[in-house]
Amino acid sequence: MRKTAKGALSAIASADQRQKRALRCPAKYQVIPNHSACLEKSSMASNSGVIDADKTTIVDSHNSYRAGVVPTAVLMYKMYWDDEIAMIAQNYADACRFSVGQNLAAGDYDVGWGNIVKLWYDEVKDFTMNGTNNFGRVGHYTQVVSANSILIGCGFALCGTTRNYVCNYGPAGNMDYNNPYLAGTACSGYCTGKVCLNGGTMDPSTCSCSCKTPATTYVGDTCQLNCSIHADNPGCTTFYSPSHCDQYVNVPEDCPALCNVCPCAGIDNIIGDACILGSLDNGGNRLEPFQQSLFQISALLYLFTVGFLQI
Repeated sequence: MRKTAKGALSAIASADQRQKRALRCPAKYQVIPNHSACLEKSSMASNSGVIDADKTTIVDSHNSYRAGVVPTAVLMYKMYWDDEIAMIAQNYADACRFSVGQNLAAGDYDVGWGNIVKLWYDEVKDFTMNGTNNFGRVGHYTQVVSANSILIGCGFALCGTTRNYVCNYGPAGNMDYNNPYLAGTACSGYCTGKVCLNGGTMDPSTCSCSCKTPATTYVGDTCQLNCSIHADNPGCTTFYSPSHCDQYVNVPEDCPALCNVCPCAGIDNIIGDACILGSLDNGGNRLEPFQQSLFQISALLYLFTVGFLQI
């Protein structure tokens, strides 16, 4: 009986652990063994999280260092905070692990996030561009200034008396720690304000846009929307409803008819800032020409693929 009771208690504990793990770890990460997002929170962890003011400090510090690299960078992307990357970093910090794989710092004193980022950047003293560098001595620096990393998310936890700072980056760069960016004339790779619209992607080496399919819908040098020949993919009505149009950034791009982005945002339907065909309101009633300004819908449609940091 005692053995059965212990077995039952063990099963209950195991089920409870699985439930906590499921709540803490999104399903898409559960299929990856020991993913940072799925680590259990240590019993030592307390005072977890990164406040908004510190998020600003982290992002601004990174962008300041990236803007001031020596030698100067042909192209350096501006960095932005990402909540999902931050969630992964926070779960790692809460696990109170102190191994490699992220930009980490740990200590007994509260030095603040600005000094943590500076600590990583200061490895520049051991770095030589296009040299033969020791990753163990420069890896934090090269991640801070890795040109293609656009997103950052960080986590913090007090692990007993040790402060655990963790930052993750995306896309995961830092592969070439001898050349974290292309050195040359500052901003010569910057495409003078050109952006690719409607989910198009920029090739910074040629400043050209690769447009989403179908090619007849997104046209021209900047992937402008052509509503006159556009038809939403059948999946737009199968998987989405109009309520999704202001919830998910991809839906207005992928389903402009469903979201009433067409016809008023089409290059073929605009004179100045007015729609010549009108569009439907939420009740399905067609608005008369000139009642809907292009600028009211531009926030939905004209989405920048990425921001550049002007040095």
